[in-house]
Amino acid sequence: MHTGSQPKMKRAETIPKCKLIILCFLLAISANAQEITRHHVDSLLSQKSFPGSSADRIHVALQLAEFFTHLRHPSTAQLDSASHFINQAEQLNYRSPQAETSFRIALIRSAFYKSKGQSKNGRALLEQTIQEIKQAHNWVLLGKAYFELSEYYSQDFLQQSMISRIDYLNQAIGAFERTNHLVELARCYRLLADLHQMMNDYTLAFAETKKALAYYDQAHYTETQGLYALLGRLYYTQGDYKTAISYELRALKIATTSHADNVRLICQINNNLGYNFVKLGDNQKAINYFSRALEIAKSEKDNATIYLLAGNIVDVYLRMHKPQKAQAFLTQVTRKFIQPSGELYEGGDEVSQTYLKVYLALKQYDTAKLYCDKLIQQTNNSNLNLYARTSYYELIIKFYTATSRFAEALKYLKMNQDLLRKIGNNNDLGTNETLWFGLDTSRRQYQSAIHHLISANTIKDSIFNTTKSKQIEQLQIEYETRQKEAQITLLNQKSKLEQANLQQANLVKNLTIGAIFLLLVIAALLFRQNVHKQKSNEVITSKNVLLEDLLLQKEWLLKEVHHRVKNNLQIVMSILNTQSAYLQNDIALEAIRGSQHRVNAIALLHQKLYSSTTTALVSMPAYIGELIDYLSDSFDTGYRQIKINQVLNPLNLDPALAVPIGLILNEAITNAIKYAFDHKGGEIKVSLSTSDDENAILKVSDTGRGLPPDFDFSEANSLGMEMMKALGKQLKGKFVIENGHGVTLTITFPIEQNREEVFVEKDYL
Repeated sequence: MHTGSQPKMKRAETIPKCKLIILCFLLAISANAQEITRHHVDSLLSQKSFPGSSADRIHVALQLAEFFTHLRHPSTAQLDSASHFINQAEQLNYRSPQAETSFRIALIRSAFYKSKGQSKNGRALLEQTIQEIKQAHNWVLLGKAYFELSEYYSQDFLQQSMISRIDYLNQAIGAFERTNHLVELARCYRLLADLHQMMNDYTLAFAETKKALAYYDQAHYTETQGLYALLGRLYYTQGDYKTAISYELRALKIATTSHADNVRLICQINNNLGYNFVKLGDNQKAINYFSRALEIAKSEKDNATIYLLAGNIVDVYLRMHKPQKAQAFLTQVTRKFIQPSGELYEGGDEVSQTYLKVYLALKQYDTAKLYCDKLIQQTNNSNLNLYARTSYYELIIKFYTATSRFAEALKYLKMNQDLLRKIGNNNDLGTNETLWFGLDTSRRQYQSAIHHLISANTIKDSIFNTTKSKQIEQLQIEYETRQKEAQITLLNQKSKLEQANLQQANLVKNLTIGAIFLLLVIAALLFRQNVHKQKSNEVITSKNVLLEDLLLQKEWLLKEVHHRVKNNLQIVMSILNTQSAYLQNDIALEAIRGSQHRVNAIALLHQKLYSSTTTALVSMPAYIGELIDYLSDSFDTGYRQIKINQVLNPLNLDPALAVPIGLILNEAITNAIKYAFDHKGGEIKVSLSTSDDENAILKVSDTGRGLPPDFDFSEANSLGMEMMKALGKQLKGKFVIENGHGVTLTITFPIEQNREEVFVEKDYL
């Protein structure tokens, strides 16, 4: 079994579609805005009777009934209170019937039936009330009725259910557009955007969120936390994680300072922030935000959400190569909280999935088999979400591949491929091809393995290009919107100017003909000058926009080049890895591995370039840190008892300097790990600093056995030494090797590009 040749999977880097859908289900937030606060309710309930006219008392009774009906999890006593106030409003209205009041009572009673679990009765009453409201042409209540009808489809996320809900929301918008109820319009558009986002129609979702925001602004409505959280999720899907974080933090700020009940929304926002920081590689910050969301779920006693969030934290620990810590954390959660048992529309057995991931990482396959068998059994559950089923298949494939049960792995690979094609999940199709590559590599079917690896990279490139195309389309829409706004402003200015000229003409009618002629000449000259100036400004503005577009296209093209170079280097590494399986000569095998490390040092650089905000400079601390992590994993420094310390000053360099520095570090650290220490291990220290504004110092030292007394660096002719000499000359640097209590290699080289501050949190928070 060649499990070591399989590529490492990083599932924590994306939000699985099933988790996104189930998270929306578990953290479902009522779309009905409460018109009355808990404090106001308590104040009203403390009164023996409601003051005012009959209409005033009906209004208060319906407010209280609506409050208790739309609670997240109303108790029996709260539902009894809702029923009491509905009946009270009916009795008061019976004395002097008002059609609008009767409609309002019917809408609240329908919602009451739904909260009580009598959805069939509630929906029948609501549909009958809609027909009566249509005949009365009451557009406000008709919009509310259609909105309430859409809520009957909010308990699941089947495609047909979401389509039906979208249809009713559009009918609600049609009714509200005949009124001045802007907040209700905004709320409808926000929910439409959320539904279209779940259906992967991101262009429409973006347009609807902007409409919702515009209506909220017109109404001067400040409770916009849900809309900003949605914008954060939309920008996450586009790969714009910094913008996503800024919107999520804005939503969090509004939610935490609001008097509304935002507990579950705050939980969702913290979870979204955790996903974004996973994508940015800040694992600790991701754990912090996931943990905050987990504490909220605990306070709400929501076990289903607790296990989902615990699974997210475990995924990050596994990403950090800490399976023991992940196991301990998950065990602690399962001891304190009962596992949810509901099967209706669930996203699967989160506990079994998470434990299977942990035991696969620990290579405890006998224990992992128990959880794998559970998942296999649950794949027959008809209520299981299709996206959750693909997640099951992926884990089952990993288990069978790791345990050399190749026939079973191949069976589930084919099943997963068919299901992913059915639901149109191209991202996970690429993951499935990568898993297939791992299986074929383990079976020594290298030609097929390379075919699947190329397919995986092709799918990833296609997704990358599609995402960029959508971003370009979004930018184009924003650009055209700005152009139209500018044209409207220009037309308004011209209109105002024409009105001023007319007023001026009226003022001079009683003047002499000569004076009128003179004023007209002056006005014409002024008008001509103004038009000329406006045309000049328009030309300048259009040229500036064109230059900005050209610069943006250049930046995207450079990122595309770096992305493809990185993919090609990964294919080279895979081919070298495949070639190494055929070699029996240790010297040749060692040379192949050395080449893999050098290629990876260059591939890491191109990855940093296409994933960073700028392609002109490389953040050296981040690049060196990832290179050291790769070498530590490759040589298993933990097992060798070798500790690598880093002291890296903030420094950004041109890629032309970063490449030779990365290769020098690769050779120096590799030599130190392989030859400097005995079985007791030791310490390697890597430092990067600047001596002044013109020079930088790179130093690699170890506490090993040192070089032989007669070693002469200038006479050394090994491949590694020759490479370091050549790379040092390329840097125009000065090499110094000190041999005492270990070896210290120091290279001082000039900085040919200006330094910039390393990216810090404030840049995207």
